[in-house]
Amino acid sequence: MAELAEPVVSFIIERLSNLCIEEGKHLHGASDQAEQLQSELKLMQGLLRDADAKQRDDAVIREWISQSKDLAYEAEDLIETFAFKVGSRRGGGLVNVLKRYTCIFKECYMRHRVGVDIQGLNTRVSNLTSCFRDYGIRTIVEKEGPSSRQLQWIRRIYSHVEEEDFVGLERNVEVLVPKVVSEDGTSHYRVVSICGMGGLGKTTIARKVYNHPNVRRHFDRFAWFCISQQWQTKEILQGILVNLIPEKKDEIVKSWSADELVRQLYHIQQNKRCLIVLDDIWSFDAWECIKYAFPTREKGSKILVTTRNKDVVVRMDAFHHEPRLLSFDESWELFQKKALGERYNHEGPITGELAQISKKILDGCGGLPLAIILCARMLRTAKEDEWLKVLQSLPKTKSRWMYGGPQGLDYLWSAYCALPLRLKACFLYLGNFPNNSRIQVEKLCQLWIAEGLISAEDRASEETMMDVAAKYFSELVVRSLVTLEEDEVSDLRLMSGHVHDLIRDLCISVGAEVEFFEIMEREGTSYYQRQMRSEAQRCAIYFNRYYNVSDVFPSYNLRSLLCLNSERSGQGSRWPRGLFNFKKLRLLRVLDFDRVSFQDGKLPEGVGELVHLRYLSFRGCYLEHLPSYIGNFLYLQTLDLRVQKDCIMTISNVIWKLKRLRHLYFPLAFQTSDHHGMLKLDSLKELEILEGLDTSVCKAEDLIKLTNLRILAATAEGNLKDLELIIRCIGINSSHLKRTSLDIKKFDCYSEERLSLIKRLFSCPVLDTLQIEGRIGKTSEIGTISGRFTEIVLNGSELDQDPMPTLENLPNLRILVLEVEACLGKKLRCSDTGFPELRSLKLSKLYNLEEWEVGKGALQKLSTLEVSMCRRMKKLPEGLQSIITLRKLKISMMPQQFLGRLRMKNGTGGEDRHKINSKCSIEFGNDDPWLESTNSASQQNNSFDGRITESQASSSSHSPNLIGSFACIPETERERDVYLQ
Repeated sequence: MAELAEPVVSFIIERLSNLCIEEGKHLHGASDQAEQLQSELKLMQGLLRDADAKQRDDAVIREWISQSKDLAYEAEDLIETFAFKVGSRRGGGLVNVLKRYTCIFKECYMRHRVGVDIQGLNTRVSNLTSCFRDYGIRTIVEKEGPSSRQLQWIRRIYSHVEEEDFVGLERNVEVLVPKVVSEDGTSHYRVVSICGMGGLGKTTIARKVYNHPNVRRHFDRFAWFCISQQWQTKEILQGILVNLIPEKKDEIVKSWSADELVRQLYHIQQNKRCLIVLDDIWSFDAWECIKYAFPTREKGSKILVTTRNKDVVVRMDAFHHEPRLLSFDESWELFQKKALGERYNHEGPITGELAQISKKILDGCGGLPLAIILCARMLRTAKEDEWLKVLQSLPKTKSRWMYGGPQGLDYLWSAYCALPLRLKACFLYLGNFPNNSRIQVEKLCQLWIAEGLISAEDRASEETMMDVAAKYFSELVVRSLVTLEEDEVSDLRLMSGHVHDLIRDLCISVGAEVEFFEIMEREGTSYYQRQMRSEAQRCAIYFNRYYNVSDVFPSYNLRSLLCLNSERSGQGSRWPRGLFNFKKLRLLRVLDFDRVSFQDGKLPEGVGELVHLRYLSFRGCYLEHLPSYIGNFLYLQTLDLRVQKDCIMTISNVIWKLKRLRHLYFPLAFQTSDHHGMLKLDSLKELEILEGLDTSVCKAEDLIKLTNLRILAATAEGNLKDLELIIRCIGINSSHLKRTSLDIKKFDCYSEERLSLIKRLFSCPVLDTLQIEGRIGKTSEIGTISGRFTEIVLNGSELDQDPMPTLENLPNLRILVLEVEACLGKKLRCSDTGFPELRSLKLSKLYNLEEWEVGKGALQKLSTLEVSMCRRMKKLPEGLQSIITLRKLKISMMPQQFLGRLRMKNGTGGEDRHKINSKCSIEFGNDDPWLESTNSASQQNNSFDGRITESQASSSSHSPNLIGSFACIPETERERDVYLQ
């Protein structure tokens, strides 16, 4: 528990120091006691570092550590509450001055009272410190400065995800593929199962089978859904159907009843050969609830199941396959690849004394792939002369968490114990999130900061706390405790991660033992947890797991409340009337409403009392009005207003009061409460992230005063004054801007002045994303383009020449969109080796385009291609067949000749099918009016036989995706930003 208490105490020491500086002149007589309290807490912090090594078998020490954490929180509450009350009485204007004089005697009494309370805390902290010392706990003082910290920071190279080392599992794929495609006459099995213990590689094997070329050719449609321990029947059916018919996603999620879902799923399997993967089934009950949606007669569809429970598949009458543990040779090969990384290919295998140490470590892994990877990663972050210490630190006996577990899994506990002190609390925090969910890295970092788990001591010169948090996260990635999901963006914080279910189990088990956090969710199919069982100060409520949450009561001592909805739950859940009164949760520092719809557009009662909040998020919610009392949240660091994209939020002009705000996200559409006013932002001097700024609602001139920006995303209507101000802001912050995005609306270049501004924007050395709506005219007017651009969107540009020669040499360009007559020519040509980093390309409404040519070696990293409404385009280019990275092809509203070359006929591809690799899914917009009007009568009679497939599991051959139902997960930065609104 010291690993949890020490970061808390450290953070509160920093907070007390800042508060005493900010409020020192108002503390007066209490300032000496406050300084003494800081000193006592610093002494306790040093003792906690030694207590961490001695606590596990000593209940007395564990109790004292718990008390130290509670005392630190109590100190923060005391000083901060007083500071808030004093601060709320200060302000300009005659009325506030009169109020100050009227309340002066009351304030003097408050100051005296807080001094007495602080002195009492000093005594209690001093007594506890004496107990530690008397018990033999010694003070360990770390040297200050980031260079002496325990964390081994890695270089920031997040533009790729390490390819999975598929060692020793190939034979499983060879056995399973024939069973799935029924090539060996075993067609009577409609279910093929992979069964075995956690960490054996079942999901990895299933993914390899799912993406196998023979499998991709054999089936028409594909679905992947992860069920896990907590499930709901309707959620499973929706998830599978969203995969199989993504073009009907809205109907599936919003309209179809459970009966309709069963009928539709049954029908599509009757008419198409479908492969459906049900990953991680824990109980036979889950299968019992959905089995009637699967035809019993052989229609060519198959179900591939992964499970730890043999009884599940025995009762399914399935072909059963159980992967074996790795042999020693296979284990040794996997271990070396993970421990050495790229060095394995260049320097060869491990030899000498290091090999002997490694093999002793490997003996304890028992051939379990997950344990091997975790142990190897522990060594990868250690110096060679420290490998023996790693061996000696591994457990000789089973931990309490692993008691009775299989050999090898105990090393998960070792991986946790080997974490530096600062990282342990951050790692356990991952257990808050639902199993198999995508954890957004940027959000996670902000939560860590708000919780006080990130130390300013680890911050180097010019770094922000977000930079430090990103380094913490990257260390967890290096140790294989978190897996990155995305490979479409270069910025780590735009990526998502997931945690293996066994590792999450460890987080939850340890977190519960030390009362670090608690999860409230439905257990099984009937029992609902209504009250917290522990005194934990963090709680995550999984709203979508309850049919009725109106009687759920979290503990009143909470400092963090996450109201979460599964990614599979569509638009989320409605907030029940009178759920609980937030007035009783006044100590909250973190409040996250995740995809919650608020009735009558009002927030729950008592939210306005949460003046200690550091983090407040309404991301994905439906909230039409942001109340003015938000301006009272003076300690707020993160405010996320990215509500649903169909929700127009009205925002009171109070955000300027939040002077400690660091991260601000505006909605896609918003307005001020007087509908014509402009939001003030000029006082937000600490702001580091500003996204969604719209110059039609916010004062553009305020940007000039925001000199600490690291991330800026702005939308500007096409007037020169606002654009000039934005360019000035970018220039002021140019030395530290890390990501800059500008969306320009209605900007026709009808003058030299406007053309000059466009040239300046394209050549801007610190602009990453540029979206322009409006006529440019001559391609030559674009001029020199900065090599920093990662995304360019041209809408209605009416360029007279092919822009590809100008754009294809940009070294960092990942997303390119040409739409609505962006170019007027008949031909586009991507030269050999052009667009070396492009991941996503969209060509839409290019009405004159007839031919597109792709040279050899061009677009070699392209993963998503969308072509729509290019009415004169006849075919896809031959050069696409050399792009093996392509995973998603979207075709909509294209002419009949184009479609005919891609359509399936009698199980074989059209003339252009050979241009698309077998792992790429093709999505036809077969509900488009244009398509209906151009298709022949035969197509109207359902002879349209294109493969409409979607699979998050096939989005990357080396990045596992275990997130379940969302087949249309955005694969690009731009798509994701829109999707997550």
